[in-house]
Amino acid sequence: MAKHTAAIAGLMILTFLLFLQPVSAADFKFDIVAKVSGSDNYTRHWSNIYPPDSKADIIIHSAAYDVAYRRMSDLNFLYVVYDPMGNVVALGNQEKFQRSYDPVVAYYTIHPASDWIEGNYRVRIQVYDRINRQALDNFTNDLTGDQSVIMDDPGTYKTFFETGSNAGDKGVLASPGTLTAQADLNFKISKSATIYPPDRFVLHDARFTDNTNERIIGELFKVEVKIDNNYKDDGTVKLAMLVDNNIVSTKDVAVKGFSTSTVIFDAKAGKEGTFKLHFGTDTPDVKYKNAELTFSIKNEAESTKLDIPKIEIKGMNVDKEFVSAGENTTVSVTASNNGKTGSKTITVYSNNVPVGSTEVQLQYLEEKTVQVPIILKNTGINRITVSDAPSLFRNVFVQEPESPLTKNPIVKRLQDNPLKVSMIVVFMVFAGVLYSVRKRLLEDEVRTHAKRREPGNDQKTLDDVETPAEYKPKLSDMGKYLKSFGERIKLRFKPKALAIPPEQLQQQEDVEKPSEVLVKTYKQIVRPSKKSKSSKKLRPEHEKKMRTKGNG
Repeated sequence: MAKHTAAIAGLMILTFLLFLQPVSAADFKFDIVAKVSGSDNYTRHWSNIYPPDSKADIIIHSAAYDVAYRRMSDLNFLYVVYDPMGNVVALGNQEKFQRSYDPVVAYYTIHPASDWIEGNYRVRIQVYDRINRQALDNFTNDLTGDQSVIMDDPGTYKTFFETGSNAGDKGVLASPGTLTAQADLNFKISKSATIYPPDRFVLHDARFTDNTNERIIGELFKVEVKIDNNYKDDGTVKLAMLVDNNIVSTKDVAVKGFSTSTVIFDAKAGKEGTFKLHFGTDTPDVKYKNAELTFSIKNEAESTKLDIPKIEIKGMNVDKEFVSAGENTTVSVTASNNGKTGSKTITVYSNNVPVGSTEVQLQYLEEKTVQVPIILKNTGINRITVSDAPSLFRNVFVQEPESPLTKNPIVKRLQDNPLKVSMIVVFMVFAGVLYSVRKRLLEDEVRTHAKRREPGNDQKTLDDVETPAEYKPKLSDMGKYLKSFGERIKLRFKPKALAIPPEQLQQQEDVEKPSEVLVKTYKQIVRPSKKSKSSKKLRPEHEKKMRTKGNG
């Protein structure tokens, strides 16, 4: 009886303990990592040894599973770093709030300072759960009986149950929270360490681009190899391709952080035999994986590769970038043959429409450039391509055909020099105006004197009197007039000390010419100045001289 009573009591205690145990227990994981690929996808650090360099990244991965309570979790991760002497050298925290059942993942990065001493360091990690379960139960249970309370403030309830961003306002989040997990991680600081992983660069998957290991003497071929950068920063490496430990070609390769680049080397088969192809670099942070090739080189007679022609387009060019519609254009196409002697038809396309073709005959390893004449008729941009080489193209702009007038070399020269043409036109107009004014003034002066001198002219107007032929201006007088006009302008702006002496002016007045008379008349009629009074005083003397010349 006593045994039965004890068994029943034990069963009741076990049942009570099972009832108190939560449905799921939280699980935590901490690690030092080198590369993060996702929220819970990472690569562990290769050694946990870092240099005292702020460029180094000590990344702490923290993850908590099955911590959500009523589909809400809020964890505060605290990180404290202790040096070999037990002193705190760094600390920080990260808070993660979620309204889901997903794991809570946090990454915290520590940058070692340059004054950190060498030795072993410890990172103390503490996790605090900030969810106040009692407050969350009370807020949630309010809706169990009467859901009409939601109508009092539907926006608040919607935000709380969908995103939880107002959980702190409802008293659901406690500070600092309940300590739920604690762990220690260790790393080492060493001045001899490097921030780069030993496999920062990985050279892998070398292959021939045509997927054949048999070559013929003189054949051109390509070798492809991939290189990975397993560090966050961009990197550059000098890559060399070697055949039996002899450098054949080198390239400087730049690879972005956490990415892959493809490198292609060009090579030529030199002599018969079997050879080993491999690669080398100028840095020790390189690992090799499937980066060696073995191939053989045979002569043309022994090779089984020369069963068909292998003519490949190597390049193309166009002799003109701008043409008129219907104008002849020439496309140059370069082709080579790595197979049996044969021929190939090369077709030139303009905007995917055939516009010309030619046939090329090539022997083994021969390379030739052929000319394909074409005529482009569609105005605008024409994309010129060649058959079997869509990546090679040139753009040609076709414009409307030129008229016969625009083809004239004189017209083209005028079109090319609009400024000079404008200056010449302005000068000619100005010269024509001056000539017209000079002619008008001279004829008026001569007709005035003729009217006064001849009887019967008193009844005539000035326009009715004919100008004597000897006074009619000639085109050759234009140069004299312009010369005298220029001298007058120079005298106008000369200093008083350099002015013409009165004796010389008197001599000039004694031998006046018709052009000089015109200058004086022009000043009196067209451009009166401050000296107009003196000009009027000279008029009687001038009329006397004209009468004397007329009588003579």
